[in-house]
Amino acid sequence: MVSLNPMRVIDVNDFPEVYANFNKPILDLDCGKKCAPYNELGIPFCCDTRHTVPTAYELEWEQIKPLTDLWHIWQADSPEEMKGLQDVLPDGQVLLECTGFLSCQRPYRLMACRAFPFYPYLSSNKEFMGISFYWEYRDRCWIISNLDQVSKEYTAQFIETNERIFLGMPEELENFCYHSADTRRLLSQQRRRLTLLHRDGNIYTINPKTEEMRLVRSDKLPKFGPYRVAADLLFSDEM
Repeated sequence: MVSLNPMRVIDVNDFPEVYANFNKPILDLDCGKKCAPYNELGIPFCCDTRHTVPTAYELEWEQIKPLTDLWHIWQADSPEEMKGLQDVLPDGQVLLECTGFLSCQRPYRLMACRAFPFYPYLSSNKEFMGISFYWEYRDRCWIISNLDQVSKEYTAQFIETNERIFLGMPEELENFCYHSADTRRLLSQQRRRLTLLHRDGNIYTINPKTEEMRLVRSDKLPKFGPYRVAADLLFSDEM
């Protein structure tokens, strides 16, 4: 893996390097084919703006816009929908939409596409612990129910890239500190544990109140939504 240049500030010219160092697939298979059958339109959920609208850093958008016709500014179906997402959009980011998953140009995937469904998890003392998943997509994203299949190479690139982002864009560190704390609050209310792909290569669950970590076996990882039902229906020769 090529180490990123440890510059203090990220500018528009850095994103080709960032992309080049964050290009490993999450899995050894096409996960879109796993989730698309559960979407009424037959589209992978992460490529369907009815479920998630990709964001890009404004600097990222400035760099990639002249290179490809894959992306355009997202247009909401209503002013209320636009306002709802704009209200929670972090400063320095923009909402985009692609021309469709069948037209995907992998070299020009956004950072948001490369990271989904994951975010960098930070403890209450701002320690970058590893990777967790966006809780709201647990019933749609197949990967979330199959975390043991996430490649070590992808995990390493995710961590290294986000360390570079935090160094060059300190506001992103604060954004994910806030998101991690908000997730702990939500899961505390629901009496659920947070799942973490740790930097040490193991998978843990975390008590969101005490932040105590517990090593978990891959066969004990939770499954959600239709993927839980499908797993329960498997015959022994399909395991």
